[in-house]
Amino acid sequence: MKKAKIKNKVQKQKVEINETYSFKTMIITIIILIIVFLLFYLITTLVVKPNSDNKEYNDSMTEIDDTKITLNHLLDRNKEEYYVLATMKSMYPSDVNYNEIYDKYITDYSSKENALDFYKIDLDDALNKNYVGNDLNITESLENMKLNNEILFKIKNGKIDSYYVGNSKIINVLSSL
Repeated sequence: MKKAKIKNKVQKQKVEINETYSFKTMIITIIILIIVFLLFYLITTLVVKPNSDNKEYNDSMTEIDDTKITLNHLLDRNKEEYYVLATMKSMYPSDVNYNEIYDKYITDYSSKENALDFYKIDLDDALNKNYVGNDLNITESLENMKLNNEILFKIKNGKIDSYYVGNSKIINVLSSL
């Protein structure tokens, strides 16, 4: 009987030791998880997430220019009437930049009251390459349209109202707006 009591007492002590060990292990595990979580939080807030004072971050923010479109969107602007200027820098030597001249006239025109919106198409862009060809073919069906020069379109009610081909004609029209 004495042996049974001693054996029973030893088993109770083992259970208490196991419960204490399990409880300590659980507390240590929770503390380690909290430390790891806090560490990741600090790394994220201090290193990865930039401050608004961070010049490098502010310089890399992207602005969306909704005045630049692709030729397949020539006729689908949500305006009744607007202009679209299709330019091709690759047509000219690198020291000639008609875009600067166009931009000056467009800026002057856009500052006027009741000015129509202007959109730009870069024909050198890969998304517009299907519309560039050797022959000029301006149609309402954009699938068949081919451009071989810079063009200023005036769009009215979703259709091409008028167009001007070549930089000299475009500059004449822009200067008279």
